[in-house]
Parts: sequence; C-alpha cells; structure tokens
Amino acid sequence: MTLWYVARAAGVVAMIMFTLAAALGIVSSGNRRPDRRFWLQYVHRSAAVTGLVLLIAHVFAVIADSNVEISPTVLLWPFGSGYRPFAMAVGTLALYGLVFATIAGAARGRLARFAAFSRYWRTIHIAASVGWALSIGHALLAGTDRTAPWMLAISLSCLTAVVGAGFYRAHTYAPPTLVRAGRAR
Repeated sequence: MTLWYVARAAGVVAMIMFTLAAALGIVSSGNRRPDRRFWLQYVHRSAAVTGLVLLIAHVFAVIADSNVEISPTVLLWPFGSGYRPFAMAVGTLALYGLVFATIAGAARGRLARFAAFSRYWRTIHIAASVGWALSIGHALLAGTDRTAPWMLAISLSCLTAVVGAGFYRAHTYAPPTLVRAGRAR
C-alpha cells in the first residue's frame, strides 16, 4: 500500500506544481516590471522542477507497485498497459511534453545564442502547456480516486487557476499596439 500512496500523492502534487508553474508562466510573461518578473519566473521554474521530480517519483512508484499491471514498457508503448490503456497513453504523452519542455528550458540559456532557437522558444514551450493539459486529463481518467469529490475539486481548481491566469493576463497586460490603436480612435 505504501507505493500506492506514494504514487497517488506524487501524481496529485506534481499536477498542482505544474499548475502553479503554468499559471505563473502565463502571468509573468506579460509582466513588464523586471523585479516582479524575475521573482515570478524564479517561482515558475522552481515549481516546474519540483513538479518534474514528483512526476518521476509518481512514474517509478506506479511501475514498482506490484498490485498494478503497469510495466516500464508503458513509457514506450502506453496502449499496451493492462490498466486503462487510453488513460496511460494520455499520461505518457503528458510526461513527454513536460520533460521535453523542461529539457528545452534548462538548455535555453546555452541555446539562446542561436537565433532559430530563440525565435521558436514560445512554440517549443507550448509542449509544457500541452503536457499540463494532458496531465489534467490523465488525472481525470486514470486515478483510482478520479471520481472522489476531493480529487475532482483539485482537478477543477487546477483548471480554474490556469484559465483564471489567462483571463488576468488578457485583461491586465494588453499588447502596446492594441493600446495605441485604442487611443487613436
């Protein structure tokens, strides 16, 4: 039972940390104050790294748990899982997106000298958003507690936090061209 508790707790807290990272990433990318942006980005990255560590713990605990029919091959062929294959595929794709974005983010400083990488950073970083959304889907499809009121509340709270951050950014940080166009009328 210990591995089941570790897997469940690590997965839920990882989802919460990735939600915090996503919400802060949305809010900080539109912030023009350097001091505030620095701290928002610092917490954004810290939450993402913490989420990744917990995600790895979640994966290892699930695979190590002998009461669940999930083998390490699920990381390469998720539909081959004996336990909810579609939900495992969603979780594996979430893992891929989040790990890819983390590796790209960690290498961003070194790769920033290449114009092509800098130009496509936002496109590459979308993998994190896709991974986050898929992790919510995985939580709603795979977990043994997926229909428990507390788990639904956590999942809906995560969705609400990121959508709320998007609305906040859209209404708070208008692009300069739109502000000038509005004044010209």
